[in-house]
Amino acid sequence: MSEINKVSIELKPGVYNQFRSLNNKVWFALSEYVDNAVQSYLFNKELLCAVEPDYQFTVSINMNWENKELIISDNAAGIDSKNFQRAFEPANIPDNNTGLNEFGMGLKTASIWLANKWEVYSKAIHEDVERSIMFDLKKVIQEEREELQVINTPKDPKEHYTIVVLKDLSDNAPKVLQMKKIKLHLASIYRKFIREGELRLIINEEELTYKDPVILSAPYYKTPNGNNILWKKEIVFQTQSYKAVGFIGLLETMSSNEVNGFSLFRRGRVILGSHDEKYRPKSLCGTSGTGRYKRIFGELELDGFEVSFNKSSFQDDGNLEEFIELLKDEISNPIFDLYGQAEYYRPPKKDNNAALAKQIVSTLKKETQPHELTQRLQESVKTVVSDVVIPESILIVETSETLGTHEVPFEFDDQQYTLKVELVNEPFTSELYALTIQDGEYIKNKEAVCKVNLAHTFFVRFDNFKKDGDYQPIIAIIKALVLAEIVAPSQGVRYAGTVRELFNKYLQ
Repeated sequence: MSEINKVSIELKPGVYNQFRSLNNKVWFALSEYVDNAVQSYLFNKELLCAVEPDYQFTVSINMNWENKELIISDNAAGIDSKNFQRAFEPANIPDNNTGLNEFGMGLKTASIWLANKWEVYSKAIHEDVERSIMFDLKKVIQEEREELQVINTPKDPKEHYTIVVLKDLSDNAPKVLQMKKIKLHLASIYRKFIREGELRLIINEEELTYKDPVILSAPYYKTPNGNNILWKKEIVFQTQSYKAVGFIGLLETMSSNEVNGFSLFRRGRVILGSHDEKYRPKSLCGTSGTGRYKRIFGELELDGFEVSFNKSSFQDDGNLEEFIELLKDEISNPIFDLYGQAEYYRPPKKDNNAALAKQIVSTLKKETQPHELTQRLQESVKTVVSDVVIPESILIVETSETLGTHEVPFEFDDQQYTLKVELVNEPFTSELYALTIQDGEYIKNKEAVCKVNLAHTFFVRFDNFKKDGDYQPIIAIIKALVLAEIVAPSQGVRYAGTVRELFNKYLQ
């Protein structure tokens, strides 16, 4: 096995600074690492499965805000000696560029876009050494470096992995409030691999899944009493230069944001149309706001089109539009009137809950009289405690034995916190729920504890809670009240806990 001591990064070092200003989005930058891992897996799948019979290809992305590090790791085949020399030289295109790592730019540009310092550790399967490099943007530019030192560490030949550690992160790095959207975009981009069980994609210990939209199964709008039809059309369409394979369907429930519209794939991953950035050409989707626009969706794998170097768009918009126009004419068929159904189908009207509303109003009239409501409010105001004095009834709930606990993470002011819902059983108190962390303290403790008293007369009175075991609606309301109380001080509200105290008093 030949030992590698240096790799070339030959390029005028000042050019690296320009990578930081590239027009990019954080999920496209992260997808570069996933692309490299996926391609390593696809090229070496048989070898990996031969070494590990229960092998499961996995990519993990972990953002550590405390240490300000971003770590991407995979258990694919690693970067072998032949490709390690090439991997860090910008625009050195792989010998086989038919996969997802076709430009030889992804890892370098993404890493510099996200961080000032980054390290790569890779162990190729059946090789006996781990190779690692460290890149410091400031040093590379100041010292005009064109080479990086490689550290060779002996390892078991059966091991295989690549780990990228990004440090001294740039302003482009993932933010706390972006994480949900990042997960949704990456799950959408790699849905085919996830759907087929080829890829486990894990972000901050959460394995991503992709939920396929429900396709409309209903009679044709012109024959409402006819048999149900599954409104999905398989597509295999080809011109001299381009090809599309996939499907076009209608959504069971109309949408005008994340679900409707098209996702365009190339080589198995979404290029255009991930999550809430769907491709909605007028020729296929019609005018915004129409039934057709809100119902049509689909997935099309395209062949023959070139993509941008960060794989966020197709290069030739004009040819793409012309191709889609031809595709529209191809699928227009009066026998399977997809467009007509999308535009004019309306589901049968369901029960609008008018009877239920009438029943509720009737019950409320019997249960609550105006003078009684007035009396309750007056008593509540008289007995409500100040923000300093905590009544004995609240202390009873706070110190009760916990029967069960559920923790709910939430984000506030770019910080992660936890709302802990604890269920207690205290018949000798009038409190339905208590918030044990007072205003402001949760910021320091990163935790708010809400105790819900299942022995409260509210649950006893409405015994259908116990009969059906369906406590979820009231618990959801209590959680919402608690979160509102937590956030209210940041909006200038003083004594936000007063609402809770009045609420508890009124329920007595």
